[in-house]
Amino acid sequence: MLPPILPHLRFDAFLDTPTRAALLDWTLANSARFVPAQLMRGVVDTDVRRSLTLRDLGPLAAVLETRLREAASHWSAALRSTPFVTSEVELELAAHNDGAHFTLHTDTYASNEVARGDRMLSAVYYFHRTPRGFDGGALRLHRLGAKAGDAGHDIAPDDNSLVVFPSWGPHEVMPVRCPSGDFADSRFAVNCWIYRARR
Repeated sequence: MLPPILPHLRFDAFLDTPTRAALLDWTLANSARFVPAQLMRGVVDTDVRRSLTLRDLGPLAAVLETRLREAASHWSAALRSTPFVTSEVELELAAHNDGAHFTLHTDTYASNEVARGDRMLSAVYYFHRTPRGFDGGALRLHRLGAKAGDAGHDIAPDDNSLVVFPSWGPHEVMPVRCPSGDFADSRFAVNCWIYRARR
């Protein structure tokens, strides 16, 4: 018998309208500051991960971090994950334009360079311009032990929605089609990682 698909939670209308609009405005105003997405130790490999990222959310960072910290223990319980005390929240803005994707991976890692703690929960907040200028880009959640090409459960990147799942769970970002190639038409997301202190 196959193990179940990765447990997850999905929330619509996660941010109020002014905050969501402010985040989109911030993202578009800072488009020139986005850089190619990196893997561990600063490696850029567009065969594995193709997108642009920015590690600065300006005044919106505090708003998102507060929401995530307040909800983390509830989400952990709902997902039947190991209880933990949040030590840090890491945020990353991501823009997925034409051809962008992220192959099968998990959000946990082991590195002597990273002393901040252990990633316990991953959350992805989706937002985009209206009307939507892209297609695709679903978050595909997999079973433990999944391999590239295995079937999974797709979650559409709907505007102002948030998906939460355990960081150890295998997942991928399916390819994005954005015919205009305009940055403003991208599939935007805030990747959020909630940590516990390393013992």
